[in-house]
This record gives sequence, C-alpha cells and structure tokens, in this order.
Amino acid sequence: MKYILLVLSILSVNIFANSLKIAPVSVKNIGYKKQISIGSFHIIQLNDKNIKNYRIRCKKFPDIQLMRKGKYRAKHYISKDRVICMKDVYMPKVKKVKFNFGLLEIEKDGEVIKETTRYIKIRNLDGKIQKIYKDGSNL
Repeated sequence: MKYILLVLSILSVNIFANSLKIAPVSVKNIGYKKQISIGSFHIIQLNDKNIKNYRIRCKKFPDIQLMRKGKYRAKHYISKDRVICMKDVYMPKVKKVKFNFGLLEIEKDGEVIKETTRYIKIRNLDGKIQKIYKDGSNL
C-alpha cells in the first residue's frame, strides 16, 4: 500500500511540474533588430498576479536556452518590463559571403550591400557595415 501511494505521489508531482510556466520579461528597452542577450531579460513565473501585472496575451514564448545564447533578435521595439512573446522575436538566417581576390579568398558571415571594382560593402550579423578594399588597404 505504501508503494502505491509513493508512486501516485511521484506521478502527481510530475504532472504539476509540467504545468509550471515561465515567461521572459525585458529588463531594458530593446531596439528594432537588436540582439536579445542575457542581460536584456529576466524570467518570471506565470501566475494570476503576474498575468494581470504584465498583461500577458501571448500563447507561445521563445526558448529560454536560445535566448540566453543570444540567438534571437527583436522584430520591433520592445519596451521595458514587457513580456517577450514568440511573435516579438525571430532567429536570423546566417548568410555567408565569399570573396575571391586572386590568391586570397575570404569567407564572412553577412550579406553584400554593394560591390564595386575597388571595394565591397558587407552588412555583418550585428548590423554594422564593413568596407573591404580589393587591393588590401584599410582606408
């Protein structure tokens, strides 16, 4: 009889553990297409009080492990103390660019913005624009 009660109590604990929901909340303002890093959000437990305070209306939340690694970017401006929903973030596609300058071949993450006979402009994954001259100079 003791074993049956023990098994039932373990099963009931597992059922209630699966119902525990958490949600990420922004700690600071997050700009458009900015990377969401570990310092820009914190985790709250969803209960009746938090749902009223944060006015939570979303059904799906981003994966917390991927958010900690900085894999997500903001689709729009996210204000401080707002719950981050799946509709607010996206995972950028990694684009690789190859350059062949004769004997020198370069492969970078990003996308080509402009290519001329003298230089190539690349937008890196963090949004910065980099200019690479074909003759090797850094003007």
